[in-house]
Amino acid sequence: MHTTLIVENLPHLEEFYRINLHTWVGCEVISCEDAKFAIEILNKHPEINLIITKAKIKTEKTLDALTDYLKESQRDCNIIIIGDSLYSKEKYTHIPSGLDAKVLVQAAARALNVTAKEMAQKVVPDFFPIPATLFLSLEESNCQVYIEQGEKYIEVFSAHTPFEPSTLTGLINKNTELLYVKKDDRLKFTSFYNEEIACQIELVKLNTNEVFNALELSQESLQKKIAKLGINQKTIALAQRNLVGMSQAAKKAPSIMHLLKKLLENKSGYQFKHSQILMFVSTHLMDNLDWGTDEQRVKLQFISFFHDIALEDDIQAMIHSESDLKKADITLEEKEHVKKHAQLAATIVSQYPNAPIGVEQIIKQHHGSINGIGFSEHYSQNISPMAIVFVLAEDFVDALIQSGEKFDVKTQIHKMKEKYSTQRFRKILEVLESITIQP
Repeated sequence: MHTTLIVENLPHLEEFYRINLHTWVGCEVISCEDAKFAIEILNKHPEINLIITKAKIKTEKTLDALTDYLKESQRDCNIIIIGDSLYSKEKYTHIPSGLDAKVLVQAAARALNVTAKEMAQKVVPDFFPIPATLFLSLEESNCQVYIEQGEKYIEVFSAHTPFEPSTLTGLINKNTELLYVKKDDRLKFTSFYNEEIACQIELVKLNTNEVFNALELSQESLQKKIAKLGINQKTIALAQRNLVGMSQAAKKAPSIMHLLKKLLENKSGYQFKHSQILMFVSTHLMDNLDWGTDEQRVKLQFISFFHDIALEDDIQAMIHSESDLKKADITLEEKEHVKKHAQLAATIVSQYPNAPIGVEQIIKQHHGSINGIGFSEHYSQNISPMAIVFVLAEDFVDALIQSGEKFDVKTQIHKMKEKYSTQRFRKILEVLESITIQP
């Protein structure tokens, strides 16, 4: 069995690394917070053959301290460096984000010479062990959790039932090191755990790439929680946290193409890219339209965040017309859901406390339909001006995502002028044409 040393001072990041390396690669994991303790551990554990660390932790030059130690002790050990590529060492592996589970697992597997075939064929016991302390970051599990008693496994926590805190801490205080999930549930549990960590982690302590990963994972979690629980204190708090995070990310981007490149680097899904870039475009429109105000900017960003909240995946989110809906390879039930998603999203928002005035109507109309059902090719005079702004912004963003770095703003605006030919669209299209594409 391989042993990996994680040098990380953020507990939630350490937990994210631990669960993914344990589940996918089958690593034993030892953790510490800085280079001083890491060197002590390396001296005691000659079996460690991989180190995962940032280049710097607080003011400490962690990577330099570790590489100096390895050189002086003439010890060969792979290192994965998380974060800014400026600190990359030629000899070692660099990954931009610690919250991209797939990239993290692939990098660790390569460093340890574990092949994809070996991971797929790994013999897994019927009850898969998970360090008990990892459950302290959860309020519940998405599958049954067991404790080992002799040769039997007894259920200690039911699926989707809040943990009794005293039960969990009591088990840990009695030196219970491992809890178990059924082997067929282990990957589902790990994905759930990743989302829960992303919901809890402090965004201000992450690098830019990790912020996007955390926001996308927590958005996926939010959609599931709203579908299951509706609007309550927990979903409101998570929505507000994600909304602020996405708004700040849009504000910090120097250009729309810079933002798109970052999202492409992070391999973000369509739905998250769509909402995140819409926030950038919304800010630009409200900063440059004669009637744009701070209040309207907040309103459009709120709409960008919530307009597709009822959709279930990227396939559904990429449907923008009746033609797209007919061609989509989804079930009839899913097609009905997509048809009604604007109405469903508006209903969700109607229950949201202190939502900006008028957002429910605009979300309902964001595909041109007055009642929020279906897609309209012709826009009624009854559609609100803000809904028109959002319709054009969405069309623009969809074309940008599909074209990627080949996107040409003048060509797209020309197409949109042909599609939206009446005077009420003219000023908005002129403002869209002035958007900063490159830094």
